Amino acid sequence: MNQEQIDDLKQFIATTIAHQTSDTATKDDLAELKGDIARLDKKVADLQTQVSEVIDTANEAVDTQLKDHEQRITRLEQAAA
Repeated sequence: MNQEQIDDLKQFIATTIAHQTSDTATKDDLAELKGDIARLDKKVADLQTQVSEVIDTANEAVDTQLKDHEQRITRLEQAAA
């Protein structure tokens, strides 16, 4: 280990000890955290819905294009025969 790594490790240990010995979270802190988590859950759900809608729209466009290509290929094959 070089000196920089040792200093980083010392800082990590000091921070960990300070965190462990600090006051525990209050009920208000926990309630606020739960509220934050609930808001994040809603945002994630909204994003999932939006992504799903975009994917569905893109899939429909690709499907339409694929069907068009299939028809064009069929016509070309019939014309060549």
